[in-house]
Amino acid sequence: MMLLFGSERALLLDTGDGDIPIDDVVHGLVDDWSQAHGGAPIELIVGNTHAHGDHVAGNDLFVGDADTSIVGIGEAAVRQFFGIDAWPEQIVQYDLGGRVLDIVPLPGHEKAHIAVYDPATGVVFTGDTLYPGRLYIADFPAYVASIGRLVDHLADKEVCRVLGAHIEMTNTPGEDFEFMQASHPDEHPLELDMAHLLELRDAVEAMQEPMIEVHDDFIVYPL
Repeated sequence: MMLLFGSERALLLDTGDGDIPIDDVVHGLVDDWSQAHGGAPIELIVGNTHAHGDHVAGNDLFVGDADTSIVGIGEAAVRQFFGIDAWPEQIVQYDLGGRVLDIVPLPGHEKAHIAVYDPATGVVFTGDTLYPGRLYIADFPAYVASIGRLVDHLADKEVCRVLGAHIEMTNTPGEDFEFMQASHPDEHPLELDMAHLLELRDAVEAMQEPMIEVHDDFIVYPL
């Protein structure tokens, strides 16, 4: 779960898989930020990198909250909220107030997936499309196109970190944790970088047929 602040609104990316009382914490952070920057109220936007349950289950905690808008899940709702007319080719900007984010359609893992690039920090938020772990791919052609689109968009931009939404790799190159493992000793850091995104792009574009392919810091895992 990531919380990005601008002068007029804050964007919460993902809300977890439920049973996590994050609404009070998030609203408290928004209030603290507002007080530290002059006291004017700012709107909270609750959005998601994609529509899978472990990313959207906490959305309902924010229903009816003051100064809060919730982006609907699914491609149509995401397109409407961000003003994306030509999905998935069109990349749009979303202004938090003095902080403009790039919203990049990224179907493949899930059809309504997006990435968010923040020029203010050089961070790319990639959700479940790229992280240190098993990269589950539901629609392989769409995934390949999405990775290429994201790489092309970032080619002339400063990228200091690529932050996904999970960690499933150990610090031993190419070694992941068992499914449903209760603890993650010696866990890989969350942070990846542009070199990993390029490595992923090259790997999936080179595949004549989708296949599981183990890399040091992620595993291509077509379903």
